[in-house]
Amino acid sequence: MAKELAKMREIRTKQVEVRTSLKNREEANKSIRVEITPIWTAEKEKRSDRLKELTKALVEGRAKVREYQKQLCEFKHDLKATNRAYDLSIKE
Repeated sequence: MAKELAKMREIRTKQVEVRTSLKNREEANKSIRVEITPIWTAEKEKRSDRLKELTKALVEGRAKVREYQKQLCEFKHDLKATNRAYDLSIKE
C-alpha cells in the first residue's frame, strides 16, 4: 500500500516537471514564430538564412512538445494503473 502511494507521488512530481518544461518550450516556440513572421512575409529574395535557422529550431521545438505531451499521457496511464492497484490493495 505504501509502495503505491510513493509511486503515485513520484509520478505526480514528474508530471509537474514535464508540464513546466512543456510550458517553457511552448513559449519558446511562440517567440520563434513571432520572429519568423516578418521574415516570412518579406519577398523571397529578401529571405535570409536566419529563416532556415528559425524554421529548424521551430521543427525541433515542436518535436520536443510532442515528446512532452507523450510523456504526460504515459504518466496519466501509469498513475491510473497505480491508483487502481492501490484501491485493490485496500480492499484486500
